[in-house]
Amino acid sequence: MLFTYQALNQDGSVITGKGHFDDIGSLMDTLSSQDQILLKYRKRRFILTDAVDSMIQPRVERPDIIEFCESLSSMVASGLPLLDSMESIKDTVRNKRLKKALERVIREITGGESLSGAFRAQPEVFPPMLVFFCNIGEETGTIQEALKSTAEYIKRVDDIVSQTKRALIYPAFVISAMGGVMVFWLFFVLPRLVETFHDMNVVLPDMTIQLVRFVEFSRTYWYAFPAVILLLSAFIFMLKKHERTRVFLALACFRIPVAGKLLKQASLTLFFSNMSLMLRSGVTLTKCFDVLETTFSNPAVTSVIARIRQATNRGDSLLNAFALTRFFDPVTLRMVSVGESTGTLDQRLQYLADTYQEQTSRSVDIMGKMIEPIVMALSGGLFVFIVISLIGPVYDLISQLGGG
Repeated sequence: MLFTYQALNQDGSVITGKGHFDDIGSLMDTLSSQDQILLKYRKRRFILTDAVDSMIQPRVERPDIIEFCESLSSMVASGLPLLDSMESIKDTVRNKRLKKALERVIREITGGESLSGAFRAQPEVFPPMLVFFCNIGEETGTIQEALKSTAEYIKRVDDIVSQTKRALIYPAFVISAMGGVMVFWLFFVLPRLVETFHDMNVVLPDMTIQLVRFVEFSRTYWYAFPAVILLLSAFIFMLKKHERTRVFLALACFRIPVAGKLLKQASLTLFFSNMSLMLRSGVTLTKCFDVLETTFSNPAVTSVIARIRQATNRGDSLLNAFALTRFFDPVTLRMVSVGESTGTLDQRLQYLADTYQEQTSRSVDIMGKMIEPIVMALSGGLFVFIVISLIGPVYDLISQLGGG
């Protein structure tokens, strides 16, 4: 139930707030724990208004969570109480959705809830890895390290996503512009030119005639295109319902030139980074694989993790479990062997995470440099296509008029 209220602080100032509480007693208990006195309250009846407010509020992005985790970690490490640290951060946060989420977290912690439990109650704002690491930090008494680990993990994810987006911005813009030009020429310019050519008895090239037929077909049977897209979507959806097919398709994506290599490197970066962070935090190997299975959405990666977990549960060494999957290269297996035999597995895994992140950055740069000439070639091909099929007849018409 949503309440809006006014309360009196110890210094005599009056504050206004709102929040979800089970009843008026719960509201009074929360204010009492904060040394505040309830002056007046009102139950909100128009829940739709709050739903609209929630829809128009900006999303909580990864950089917001990174900044929050780093700030809270440094404050707690400096000796500030958790609630005071949360209040200080809440007052400086600009994102309204995150500010409201922190207000709710503070209320729940004041009411006796743990930090991880308060985060878990708002999965649309706080990611699962933050909940997991905070849970580990509460059990081991290293909450500041848990927050720092979460910030490190999310920063890696954000770096990979940002690099990929930067590499694809230019090609996406050029391809969109090319598509717009093509649609304009085919459906607006071409029909008018064809009418003019027919009136002038100009002989059209075969390519232009085929284009005209395609445009007429598209206008007459326009519903065929969304129908084909719908059928393909339904076919892919049916395939994804079968676990083996999903794994097969995901593994096939890893074999795509350049893009598949980039996808695998990014997945291994996050895999080794997460595993290293969890081992460094004192998480057992079995628990690591359980968490990693729920972290990744790629069926091929989750299948590999499941096979590693099953092999280690049978008593196999980590090296043998990794080797049985045939998913890791010899360098990775050698690093795992060294870490397992010397007791520095978390350090070796961190080294692998850093190595794969560097490879991911290089692959993104290479992909961007490869895409640019391909896009330029496609642009040139489109220009030649337009010249041959559309502008060529225009020159013929001018020649006929000049000869006449």
